[in-house]
Amino acid sequence: MDVTQSFAATFVDELAAQGVESACISPGSRSAPIAIALQRHPKIRVFVHIDERSGSFFGVGLAKATGKPVLLLSTSGTAAAEFHPAVVEASHSGTPLIVLTADRPPELRDAGANQAIDQQRLYGTAVRWFFDPGPPVEAANASRQWRRLAARAYAEAARGPVHVNLPFREPLVPTPGEVPTALGTQGQTVSAGRTLATPSQVTTLASALQRAQRPLVVAGEMRDGDRLAPALNRLGLPVLAEPSSQLRRAETGAAVESYEALLRAGWSLQHGPDLVVRLGGTPTSKVLSAWLSAASAPTFLIDPEHAWRDPDQVASHVVSCDPQGLLEALPPMDRSAWRDEWLSAGRRATAAIAATFVSTPLHEGHIVRALASRLPENAQVFIGSSMPIRAADSFWPHAKTQQRFFGNRGASGIDGLVSTGLGLAAGRSNMPTALLLGDLSLYHDMNGLWAMRRHGLRATIVVCDNNGGGVFNFLPQAQHQDVFEEIFATPLGLDFAQVARLYDLVYSPVSDRAGLEPAIADAVAAQTPTMVVVKFKREDSVNGHRVCWEAAAAALRA
Repeated sequence: MDVTQSFAATFVDELAAQGVESACISPGSRSAPIAIALQRHPKIRVFVHIDERSGSFFGVGLAKATGKPVLLLSTSGTAAAEFHPAVVEASHSGTPLIVLTADRPPELRDAGANQAIDQQRLYGTAVRWFFDPGPPVEAANASRQWRRLAARAYAEAARGPVHVNLPFREPLVPTPGEVPTALGTQGQTVSAGRTLATPSQVTTLASALQRAQRPLVVAGEMRDGDRLAPALNRLGLPVLAEPSSQLRRAETGAAVESYEALLRAGWSLQHGPDLVVRLGGTPTSKVLSAWLSAASAPTFLIDPEHAWRDPDQVASHVVSCDPQGLLEALPPMDRSAWRDEWLSAGRRATAAIAATFVSTPLHEGHIVRALASRLPENAQVFIGSSMPIRAADSFWPHAKTQQRFFGNRGASGIDGLVSTGLGLAAGRSNMPTALLLGDLSLYHDMNGLWAMRRHGLRATIVVCDNNGGGVFNFLPQAQHQDVFEEIFATPLGLDFAQVARLYDLVYSPVSDRAGLEPAIADAVAAQTPTMVVVKFKREDSVNGHRVCWEAAAAALRA
């Protein structure tokens, strides 16, 4: 049997033995040995994507949904470069990926060979580990080396993306009728666990909390943040939790509703914290970050991944350990009066904001509340970058018990959002999936929609169509009217009905408040993929947000 085919069969078999269940591959010639081995392996599900960029973000979504390393495979040349944005997102969000790039052998590099580029360390510092084993060669212990390479790639990917560059010589496919078999038996097993809090870490935080009169918990993006709810409830402190923390729910008894409205109002000036405990990713809300920075309170950043998520440099203590063990070791707090002030204010702000929705024109707040009210108990939501994630942070109420929230907040780009959301749908096919995206984000990754038909995925896509980049209307750029529309707002003028028709999606347009909830309810209940496109004006968004904050501030003053 050809050594290349033996390597491919053995390497893929070891990846499956380690735990790889899914692979995203794009067609190509040089990657044929691995592609064939993946397609033939009974334990690996293969998702084919024509567009490498969409396919790689689909893999990011799969990995976020399952928590397991997902394989990406490309042929050589610019196809491998198309993976780079997804690798960057995976790096910053700690998403497990095993990136395999096929390559020309050494004798065809720097020799003018077709489709040959420099693929050594192609993704730079975005990967946790890089290795190029060279072309497969016959050796007495070859199968052990090949399996060891696969085992290490899988283990290293637990911390984020890894890159293995695989040069292959021709022939690239086996003889017709020949099915290569894997050699040897399973290689190494690698196990890892959480870093437990030390007694010193527990004592330091416990002492600081006991001295504080106004301690506060801030929870950013976390894949499994809901496991912290019991410990936070026992601690009894107010929690400012964005949806993607998995803690904005009734079970987190101290999760504050509409906290951004509180921070925008004068109420927050009299309710500054004297201690902050930060969990998860960097807060999405700039208002929250600015408020925390101005408060200058001692801040404990719980940082189990050593990610140093502290862009405002306000953390006085960086605690590298598993947050669950740390929180469970802390003694209960008696700060109920302080906690209840926040909870009561949050409820008043929420009621005031809801009252504005009956009279203001359509904006993102209406869409977020309508989607939240119509999603079933066990749904998962992928929220796009830019305005959707900010609107969800501002307006999403307490979630239902089993609902999960995801986004690409590692690098916060708008590329690949359709594909990432559909990767989630594939990774958790037993859960209803909704994608909340802006019109620019949908356009940026329209190629990703092909995966719905190709892989039989069911999802509801809700598009906030304000004909351009609505987030810029909230930024200083909006004051430069002579250049604003052309280089910032960038209106598309697309007919999304044609997009839906191209990809066999049910098209459901919405242009008024009355039609919003029924359209979303029908889409969520439908057996076929549906695109709900909600059209509204960017100026209505700006004005609608302003009315919300003013109403909340008035309610808090009263």
